[in-house]
Amino acid sequence: SRLAEQQRQATAAEQAARRQAELHAAAAEKLRQEQQRRALAAKQRAEAEAAAEARKQVLREQLLARRDADAKKAREEREEQQRKAAQLKAEAAYRQEQERHRKQQAARHAAELKALIPTPDSPVADANGILRDRFLDGTGVGPDLVLIPTGRFQMGSHEHEQLLAIKAGAQKNWLEREQPAHWVGIDYPFALGRFPVTVGQWRRFVKDTGWESQSDTDWRAPGFAQTDEHPVVGVSWTDAQKFVQWLSDRTGQQYRLPTEAEWEYACRAGTKTAFSFGDTITPEQANYDGHYTYNGGPRGAFLQGTSKVGAYQPNPWGLFDMHGNVWEWTQDVVHDNYTGAPGDGGAWEEGGDPVRRVLRGGSWLYNPRYLRSAVRNGFSAVLANDIVGFRVARRLT
Repeated sequence: SRLAEQQRQATAAEQAARRQAELHAAAAEKLRQEQQRRALAAKQRAEAEAAAEARKQVLREQLLARRDADAKKAREEREEQQRKAAQLKAEAAYRQEQERHRKQQAARHAAELKALIPTPDSPVADANGILRDRFLDGTGVGPDLVLIPTGRFQMGSHEHEQLLAIKAGAQKNWLEREQPAHWVGIDYPFALGRFPVTVGQWRRFVKDTGWESQSDTDWRAPGFAQTDEHPVVGVSWTDAQKFVQWLSDRTGQQYRLPTEAEWEYACRAGTKTAFSFGDTITPEQANYDGHYTYNGGPRGAFLQGTSKVGAYQPNPWGLFDMHGNVWEWTQDVVHDNYTGAPGDGGAWEEGGDPVRRVLRGGSWLYNPRYLRSAVRNGFSAVLANDIVGFRVARRLT
């Protein structure tokens, strides 16, 4: 019985030890779970605080960006208003100066013409100084002409203009053609077409001569709408030579293409800026691709074709469309630069590339940097396209 009691006590002790161990294990597990819960809560609290701080930072940045955008918009609107006001002021001053100069030129032209051609039957300039030669048979008149005064000017472009042209995308090889800038003296009076030769004037030439185009470009339907008052296109340099010979025969006067120096002299009209109206240009001043800008000028329309001659304001000497609308043929052969160029205003036909002739003025298809007074282009003398026309010059002495 003693042995049985000892076994019972041993069994009870084992059970008690097992219960004690189970209680310790349960307590340890409960402690572990509590620690995990606290750690998870701390992590979630930290993540929530970080997310809240991130949202605050995003809101701060959005607020600052909105403030910056509002300030920039207000600044741009203010600058645009100032630019428009300055442009309106400049345009008003330009028109006023242009009108004053036009009146001076009209008086000078009338006096010059009277001195040069003092016979009763001679053509006379009208009140605007415009000369028109009658056809010898009385069936018509030649193009409107503007008398160009004698003088001297610097041909080509200076460094400041070239830097602005580069900013507008001008290529180095184009700018090299305008160098070196050099003085040219025009010591003889001549007359230059007030406008490029028009479709209507070309139509009369075709009717009289039976001329037929050798070009793929149809001068009557060049791919855009035109009237008899638009500049003729689809004519080559050799075609233009036939026109001036016909005009000379019809009027008894000596017509020709202008030389490159005469063209730039007349285009500048006493100015030294990139364009005859300043160092910038707007689509309200000439026909070019208004999607592009020059030196801070505004964007505008792209007409995708020629405009009627005289649709824009003339330069200070009363010449229209010297910038844009159509490139214009000149008498000169293409040279890579002005090294060796004559300084007397005469045509430069020695050396160079005799197959190509010089074009001036830019066109409706080109962006504004090509419309600068100094820009020189060239094209095959026997080819024609829908961006090239010409204006006539006339000898006076």
